[in-house]
Order: sequence, then structure tokens, then C-alpha cells
Amino acid sequence: MTTSSALDGSMDEVFKSVRSKFEMTPRVAIAGFGKAGKSSLFNAIYGEARAAVSMRTDETRELQTERRFGIDFTDTPGVGTGRFSLDRVEEMAVFDRQHVVIHVLNGTTAISEEDERLHLLIERSSARRVTVVNKSDLLDERERAEFAESLREKLGLFRGDYLFISARRGINVDLMVRRVAELLPEAMQDAFIGQQRADLALKERRVRALVYAQAATCAGVALSPLPVADMAVISPLQIGMVASVGYLHGVAVSRERVLELIGVLGAGYGLREAARQLVKLVPGVGSIVSAAVAFAGTVALGEVANLWFKRRMHVPAEELQKLFRGSAERARVEYERQTQAAAERGVDVMGGDCVQPPGNVAPDAVDISPDNSVAKN
Repeated sequence: MTTSSALDGSMDEVFKSVRSKFEMTPRVAIAGFGKAGKSSLFNAIYGEARAAVSMRTDETRELQTERRFGIDFTDTPGVGTGRFSLDRVEEMAVFDRQHVVIHVLNGTTAISEEDERLHLLIERSSARRVTVVNKSDLLDERERAEFAESLREKLGLFRGDYLFISARRGINVDLMVRRVAELLPEAMQDAFIGQQRADLALKERRVRALVYAQAATCAGVALSPLPVADMAVISPLQIGMVASVGYLHGVAVSRERVLELIGVLGAGYGLREAARQLVKLVPGVGSIVSAAVAFAGTVALGEVANLWFKRRMHVPAEELQKLFRGSAERARVEYERQTQAAAERGVDVMGGDCVQPPGNVAPDAVDISPDNSVAKN
């Protein structure tokens, strides 16, 4: 098998791997009684109206599970009523089949005995829980304090065990989304992050973490004593990164989409030539060590892919090319600065492992306010 055909084969495997990762199905249940605002919460997460009939308590006696945006969302219509009693919820072990359950309480009504029982059913299940008090925008400070006291007395929840939100106004929905993402199995987190639209900052954070992690890996490959194989290893890593960035923005990425992006950058030679051509776009390539070039080029490609997919593939070529060159130059300078500083501290530097995204944000860090939301252990 030739190097060219081997590289083509590895690219096919890359697309298959990325696609399978983002096609995994997180299972999230939104549980609560009528008027709690479950439908509004769904819409707040995904920015799209859900079919009203599935949320109406008088339309069905059955459990409702919808595949929307690649997520299985389970609703319990009429929960607590004669049509869909809590006994039936328990009998069907509804929550044991979920990864995460969002328990939605109506902040404008008192916590009922049914609310207490629903809370216990979720706690006894194998699912992770996020409790939210919806319609908090209708509560004043005194009413919030009273509801918080009721949560402590009736559900045993303290500050940090729940989150006041407003689904209709988008208040704290982003914090809820971060918590849900954190509680999902690690393999499914990116699938959820890519499809939700309530916390765009979380998307950006995840994209940056991915880009810098891949850039560090590519720099490590460039430092290895296998120069002939550099492009054969780096190309699939970069292409996989581009595809993942697309999926994180909710775009199903194909080989054709990646070729289109690379073509816009001026490297229209097919995937097996893409990395070689992209390297030529890095400023000062003639005088930079290969590890710095690999790191800078990967960061720049990631930044370009981020903008490209965020704007749904409608970005002028000149803007993308300018972004690539500027990002590559900044990444190269930062790489050299941080690796030199690490070396001076006596740190054994391999690739770009010591180089962090702008602002020294740790790649896997996700800010979750401990005072806003916590799930059962």
C-alpha cells in the first residue's frame, strides 16, 4: 500500500471516529409537574420550539421520548395525575434509563407532597440529578429566600444543591447546561455541548481546549525522530480536529466540507496534501523549528475552523486567510515563549504540553458555580 493510499484510509477512519463520537446519544429527562415550564426549558436549551402536543398533560397516557438534536429527551406528560401517576413512573423505572434528570420546580407555587415524592424517586434512581427552580424572575428577594427555606425543609436541599432559573428569560440556563454536560458520561459530553445553544461560551471553551490539545500533540509528533512520517500522523490529527470543531457547532462535517475550508485557505490539493500546504501559510516558516510550525499551524487551523463553522460556512476567503496567518504568528510566539519559560524552570518539555490556551485556561476546566447547582453523588 502506498503512503498516499494509507493516508487516505486513515482520513476515512478519522471521519468515522469523529462521527461516531458525536452521534452517541445522551439521555436526559426533564421531570416536573404541569406549569413548571418544562417545554420552555427545552426551548431555552436548544433555541427551537418543541411540539406542544408532547407536553400537554391531556394528550397521552404514555411516556414521551423525543430524539431532538441528537439527544434523547424524555418527558413525563401529566406526571402525578391519573393519566400518568407517580406510581407508574416508579413502576416503569423511567429515571433508571436516564443519564441525567433535570427536576423542574415551579417557583411560583409551594412545594407539594408530589414534588417531594418525585424528588425521592429521582434520588433513588441511578440517574444524576440537577434541580432547578423555574420562573425565578417572578420572585422578589424575600420570596426567593422563603422558597430556599422550603427546599431545605421539604427536600433536604441546601444552598448549592439547586439553581434558580428563568427558562423564558434565559436566566442561569447556561449554568444549568454546564452542569448537565459535566454530569453526562465523558464520552457523551461533546455531543451534548455541540447541540445545546444556551451556553455558547461553553462551546468556545471546549473548542479551545480541543484545538490546543491537538496542537500540543502535533508539536510532539514534529519533535519525534520520524520526519518522513510527520505529515502522515499530523494530517489526520488536524482533520479530526476540524471535523470535531464543526460538530461542536452543530454541523455534520464531511470530507467535502473540510476540503472546502482548506480550499478557501488556498491549499486546494486534497487531504493528503493539506497539511503540507497549510504549513506554508505559517509566517516565517523558513526559520522556525518544525515543532513550533506544527503547533502554530494547528492552532491557526482550529481558529479558522471555529469561525467557519460558527458562521455556517459563510466567511470571505480573505478574512479566513488573514485569521489563519495572524493566529499562526501569535501561536508560534506564544509557543516559543512558554516552552522557553518551561525549559528555564527545568520542566521536561514535550511538544506543546506546557502551552495553554489564551488566558491560561486549563483545557478541561469548566466553571460551575458551587452556589448554583449540584447533583446527587
